[in-house]
Amino acid sequence: MKRFRRHGNELHRERIKQDLFQFNKTVEHGFPHQPSALAYSPSLQLMAIGSRSGAFKIYGAPEVEIMALHDETAAVTQIHFLPEQGQLVTLLDDNSLHLWKLKKSSDGLSMLKRESHFELKGQPGAPPSVTTITVVLPHSSGDVLFLGTEGGCVFVVEQPSFREQEARTITHEAVLQNVPDDYRSRRSLGSVEALQENPRNPQQILVGYSRGLVILWDLQASQATHHFLGDQQLESVAWQRDGRQIISSHSDGSFHQWPVSNDRLPQPLEKTVPYGPYPCKAIPKITWLATKQRTPFIIFKGGMPRASYGDRHCVSVLHGSKQIAFDFTSRVIDFFVVDEGGSESDCDDPSALVVLAEEELVAIDLKTPSWPVIQSPYLIPLHCSAITCSHHVSNIPIKLWERIIAAGSKQMTHYSSKPWPIDGGYSTAPEPLQRDLLLTGHEDGTIRFWDASGVCLKPLYKLSTVNVFVTDADHNDNLNQSAEDEWPPLRKVHGCALALKCGVSVSKVNSNGF
Repeated sequence: MKRFRRHGNELHRERIKQDLFQFNKTVEHGFPHQPSALAYSPSLQLMAIGSRSGAFKIYGAPEVEIMALHDETAAVTQIHFLPEQGQLVTLLDDNSLHLWKLKKSSDGLSMLKRESHFELKGQPGAPPSVTTITVVLPHSSGDVLFLGTEGGCVFVVEQPSFREQEARTITHEAVLQNVPDDYRSRRSLGSVEALQENPRNPQQILVGYSRGLVILWDLQASQATHHFLGDQQLESVAWQRDGRQIISSHSDGSFHQWPVSNDRLPQPLEKTVPYGPYPCKAIPKITWLATKQRTPFIIFKGGMPRASYGDRHCVSVLHGSKQIAFDFTSRVIDFFVVDEGGSESDCDDPSALVVLAEEELVAIDLKTPSWPVIQSPYLIPLHCSAITCSHHVSNIPIKLWERIIAAGSKQMTHYSSKPWPIDGGYSTAPEPLQRDLLLTGHEDGTIRFWDASGVCLKPLYKLSTVNVFVTDADHNDNLNQSAEDEWPPLRKVHGCALALKCGVSVSKVNSNGF
């Protein structure tokens, strides 16, 4: 028997709801859902995170958050800040580019406004893969964007008009002119996997192709000056700070160091498989950072032994004889390094490594010898363990507040003493008039205390109920550093305070004890 709704009554109920209740979203807490892209601006000290829903946010100093949403529902696959302009470009998985600008509203607050959008068009009848964008490189001049494609061509478009400069397109024919015949005949170029500008000469860019070839392209002469003939599938390339060497990472878990000299066909100076000799997974991203002590940092994603550790989500840091693989609990999306060198310095002088994973954002202090985690002031995952209950308490007395903070500070000794490395912008929000506390009970038997007074939800204290309930569960924390003689040298890292495992979940919390 079918039941028919009385539409008149439903409309009346909805009208009553609107009259009696009004909900407005004022602030979002926690970690973004399904993050898909990461970018960082050294000059602005701002970070951007995009998601699969088409939304992205800019983060700076605590309480500095600016959100934007594309009209399209496609996922954000890449974000790039334009040099020294307060603008950024986003690439969606529908192959559209969007230009955004940071502007001030009439009330003095910063906001993001979309200025224009662009879709790369191919020749009539050409397959879509020819113009599918794989890599975006904003040139340091701020005038053009270089767009690498699946078809292997590099297109050049002007900024901010998005007008294509067809005469400057880097084609297959131009790239293969000075490649040895035996190398040219046995393989095609493949898709463009990497574009990198020479840090010392803006008229030169590296173009890396998936089949292994890397070229150094002279923008003034419109020709390739060097060909780096790789024998493995290419994943990523990066420059040394002085522009004298490059480093390339490959699908077999290796990376190669190449000289940039007068030799047009240089041979690699060194080939390294950091977790060999057994077959390893690909290294999809690598970076090379110089220091004042002349011992570089080499930081890369992936590369773990395929058979034993192929399911791990790792970012490895190599510095001299020291090597650590930071093991994350979810897939690593991307990472960047905050340095203190400045654009004119001879060294990068890295200070922090920031890693975005699917479920957490983690910053690692590279200045302190033990490389500890820096406590995050925002984007803290509330659901490290599933929330089973919550309670909000407002207007906490100052003495109780200070005691909670004092107790919580004793639990934070494993964090670095360094401040959060991303500190661009400033908050115009007034100081909260009262102290609000959010208590969350979790499936692992912990109760967490959060400062809910302002824009950022900050962890204050964690109460574990392990000692209250007697269970057969193992209460040892499995997330400590591996033994020094263990290989690979894995170290578990977490974006939130480490939780003790417990067999009893918290089903209710209240403030009667206060």
